[in-house]
Amino acid sequence: MSWNERGFTQLELLMVLVLMAILAAMTLPRFDRIIEDHKLRADARQLAWVLRCARQEAVTTGQNRLVMFKIYQYKYDKGGTTYTLSPGIRFKGTTTFGEVEKIPACGFSPSGAPVPQAGTATLKNKYNKEIAVVVNVETGRVRVEE
Repeated sequence: MSWNERGFTQLELLMVLVLMAILAAMTLPRFDRIIEDHKLRADARQLAWVLRCARQEAVTTGQNRLVMFKIYQYKYDKGGTTYTLSPGIRFKGTTTFGEVEKIPACGFSPSGAPVPQAGTATLKNKYNKEIAVVVNVETGRVRVEE
C-alpha cells in the first residue's frame, strides 16, 4: 500500500468513535435535567389548561364544574376524563384547594368563582424543581408560577 492512498484505518475510526462516546457520556446528565424541566412545565401548563376549561364550562353551561385530584396516583380528573402526570412528575404534598367527599378538588361556579375554595397545586420533578398552578381567590383566574 502506498502513502498517497486516501482513507482511514479501522484504528483511526475506532478512536473517533471512542472519543464521541466519551463526549456523549459527559453531556447526557445535562440533557436529562433539561428533559425533566420540560416535562414539569408541560404538565403544569396542561393542569392550568384543564382548570381554565373547567372554569369556562361552568360559566357557559351555568353549572358547577370540578377538577378532582388523585394526589397519590399522580392524576386529576375533570368530568370523567382522567389526566396522568408524566413519569417522574409528582404533586408536592397535597393541594391547598378544598375537599369534596374527602378528595382534594377545585371547582368553579357559574360566575367563574372557585368552589369550595381557591388554592394551589404544586408539581415537582425528580430534581425537586417546583412549579405551582394557582387559582386566584377573587376572580378564579388560573396562573402558573415557577
